[in-house]
Amino acid sequence: MKLIDNWQTELHRLWSIRVSLAFGVFTGVSAVLGAFTDVLNPWALLTISVVVNVVLMPLARLAKQEGGAE
Repeated sequence: MKLIDNWQTELHRLWSIRVSLAFGVFTGVSAVLGAFTDVLNPWALLTISVVVNVVLMPLARLAKQEGGAE
């Protein structure tokens, strides 16, 4: 496995990382809201989590990321 040396300058084009970070924030916020309120349906949150992990994350990983460190 080869890591990107200058990842700080390449972050703007690394969609899989950006989607993963955004989803992590969403999961944390939804877990806190689900734990302390009865407004959110836990099954809806589970469905969103599964869809993002099974559909969006692989698509973000497979998307062609132009330019960058080779």
